[in-house]
Amino acid sequence: MEFDKILSETYPWMLRVAKKYCSCVQDAEDLAGETVCKLLVNRDRFDHSKDIKPWCLAIMQNTFITMYNRNSLVRFVGYSFLDTDVYSPYCTSNLTILNDIKSVIRRCADKSRSIDSVIYCAEGYSYEEISKRLNIPVGTVRSRIAYGRDLISRELGHKPVRKTSKK
Repeated sequence: MEFDKILSETYPWMLRVAKKYCSCVQDAEDLAGETVCKLLVNRDRFDHSKDIKPWCLAIMQNTFITMYNRNSLVRFVGYSFLDTDVYSPYCTSNLTILNDIKSVIRRCADKSRSIDSVIYCAEGYSYEEISKRLNIPVGTVRSRIAYGRDLISRELGHKPVRKTSKK
């Protein structure tokens, strides 16, 4: 009973912390609720001689990271620019190359979330537009595009081009 009282007194603090992690109130409430559930399940592990807040924070951070990673695993499925129907059937060597490239892109997409950013970039979207579409920061878009290009280059058997600074 004492643990429940401590937890109920700590909940408003948890909700404030959760709001710092999440972009909307509903997500913050979900994060705080999930944290409370995990705390209740593991109540026997709580050391009553210590403050509960550091334990709450550790569980909340891990829960947030898990939720973020789960939500980030939505795979990109827009390969419309790779439709082979628009290419001439008489040019079989081009069709073979195109199928190889499609295969490489799909393999890379299975390995990394960065390929969706590369494809949007190839379709002509700006970094800001990609950022809004994927709901990620612009810096993350730039990083994913650079990584995705390197990944595709390696899969194609090319050495990635690195910019070197002049000293």
